[in-house]
Amino acid sequence: MSALRYGAFAPQGWKLEYSGWSAADAWAHTVEVAQLAERVGYDHLWVYDHVETVPRREPTHVFEAFTTLAALAPQTERIKLGQMVTCAAYRNAGLLAKEAACVDVFSGGRLILGIGAGWYQREYQAYGFDFPAPADRLRILAETIQVVKQCWTEETVTFHGKHLSFDGAYCDPKPLQQLPEIWVGGGGEQVTLRIAARHADKTNWQVGLDTFVHKSEVLRRHCDDVGRDFDSIVRTHAPDCRLFDTDADLDAWLASPDGGSLWGRGDPAEYARDNFVGTVAQVAEKARGYVEAGCREFVLWFRDYPSTESLERFAQEVVPLVES
Repeated sequence: MSALRYGAFAPQGWKLEYSGWSAADAWAHTVEVAQLAERVGYDHLWVYDHVETVPRREPTHVFEAFTTLAALAPQTERIKLGQMVTCAAYRNAGLLAKEAACVDVFSGGRLILGIGAGWYQREYQAYGFDFPAPADRLRILAETIQVVKQCWTEETVTFHGKHLSFDGAYCDPKPLQQLPEIWVGGGGEQVTLRIAARHADKTNWQVGLDTFVHKSEVLRRHCDDVGRDFDSIVRTHAPDCRLFDTDADLDAWLASPDGGSLWGRGDPAEYARDNFVGTVAQVAEKARGYVEAGCREFVLWFRDYPSTESLERFAQEVVPLVES
């Protein structure tokens, strides 16, 4: 069985953590956090592929995904660099392949390509992106993965699908890695998980434990249908994380305007159940539950950003308990 791995999101402003900051100060802090994550032992560093804030729209900094990773590449040495997850319809697939390959070269072979169908309709509208129907977004996702792999491995790419068309395209440089990992984000059971069964190296879901177990079984059935070894796909989980010293501290935060109701859609208890928020012992127990269900990697968004307390404590206090 593969070793457990842990990732951290870098703050980039998408979840309002940089409201009130200057752009220069925000960027300097992002670099500091990236270097800290590498220093305390995280295996991969992530950014969101979004350009406007959630859970509400505000005119504040949101650093763009691929330029952020390109800028972080020379500021780090070991940690892998990924996006959670690239929206397939935001960019021409060939441009995406080239951007990703360039980041892989700039970083010495550390790129992870996370990719999904996209969901944030208001962002599409604001930027003038087409927002196709769900079935079309999923077809675009499947075609994009195929084209990106061809761009990374073939001298020229000719491809004529339902949504994408390429006519003898060059895509150089190629990634330094023979083939960077492709993580398919999203848990749609009829189509997304079937795409993952065909094309993903790893999947990523942000769901409760019972749902994680259920989606794993759905993925297994799709793998059986397409002739793929289920165990060849690594399953990963991307919860929010914030550490507290006591239950009382957790309860007070969950009840606060910034707490679980902000992201749990009005149900702090459900949010706390499905995310890594709690004391060190509680969070370690939650993580072990996912490991027992077959999860091998975690990607954590730290809810106390721009503070780095939970980022540091998770690496130093939680990880040893999970792996003991």
